[in-house]
Amino acid sequence: MESGTAPEPAVTGGRYLVTGGLGFVGGHLVRHLLALGGEVTVFDNDRAPARAARLRATVPTGTGSRLRIVSGDIRCPEDLQQALADGPFRSVFHLAAYSVIERAAQDPAGAIATNAIGTVNLLDALRRAPAAVPDSVVIASTDKVYGEMEGTRYTEQSALRGIGIYDAAKLAGDVMGQAFHQSFDIPTVVLRLCNVFGPDDRNCRYRLIPRSLSFVFDPTGPAPPELYFESIGHWRDYIHVDDVVTALLLAAVRPACRGEVFNIAGCVNLSTPEVLRRVVEAAAGHERGHDPHRAERIMANGFRVVVRGQAPGVTTISRQHLDGTKFGQFTAFRPRVDFDHGLAATVRAARAWHLDPAVRPVLAGTTR
Repeated sequence: MESGTAPEPAVTGGRYLVTGGLGFVGGHLVRHLLALGGEVTVFDNDRAPARAARLRATVPTGTGSRLRIVSGDIRCPEDLQQALADGPFRSVFHLAAYSVIERAAQDPAGAIATNAIGTVNLLDALRRAPAAVPDSVVIASTDKVYGEMEGTRYTEQSALRGIGIYDAAKLAGDVMGQAFHQSFDIPTVVLRLCNVFGPDDRNCRYRLIPRSLSFVFDPTGPAPPELYFESIGHWRDYIHVDDVVTALLLAAVRPACRGEVFNIAGCVNLSTPEVLRRVVEAAAGHERGHDPHRAERIMANGFRVVVRGQAPGVTTISRQHLDGTKFGQFTAFRPRVDFDHGLAATVRAARAWHLDPAVRPVLAGTTR
């Protein structure tokens, strides 16, 4: 099912650099670039070698020879040189980030060094090697740079009020991306993304949908997903990872996008309780084809509200909603995957990961 149409980006062949390419969005982007005939260098702070093995195990057949993974820290300019040596690149996609709000609050210096200074390190390395400057540098930012919403939605002209540690660190990288274009003519494009969901998101500790599915598909028996009491009134945009990949590629190949900032609007704006309700229903519906008794338990469990208390240093935004009109005008982009269709695919992948012993070793990048 589709909620709209989006043009196919004109990407064929060429060399690409993806920072943070072992992450959730990065992995999807890398596989897509390889499928389109590209040569891809991934630069990632690989603290878990299984992530690199998993990516190699899941790339399209016959494309592995066009993938190079460079282990390094975006905070270290010397490490970046190893990845940039593979250039020049047609496009650079900058996804490397401290992407967890709670982690950022626990380590403000690390979050700022990664999300802000790391962006500067990348852009400055490109500035110092003019022959290596790509056609485009697409920087993944976040809707959290806007802070608490005033009115009905954020536009690109909305005030930047992101004051949490994660929010402010991403905001600094966002603004520096614009500054390097203005000051040094680096062809940056900044995309402010909302909440991304889809198959293969392994952040079961912090992100709402994978965390909820880890409860539902717990091998010891289904448990009710948790809704934190302080999140009952939250509203968020959601966009499927396939649409994010399309947006990244469109931003990279459209010359008119260079030097611009864009909101990437979601396919839907939902309250957090509504998201959990749909997760439970989708999981139970899928499980009926495998284990009807377990499906009944999933529905009977529903979800439960827990009082967690605010983590020290964490600031939350109650309402978020992006206006994506500008990016649509530049590229004709509209989200194509509707929420329930994307959620069904996410549920299928999560069940396989948590409960299917024949599938998990392959997805983990190990041999049986």
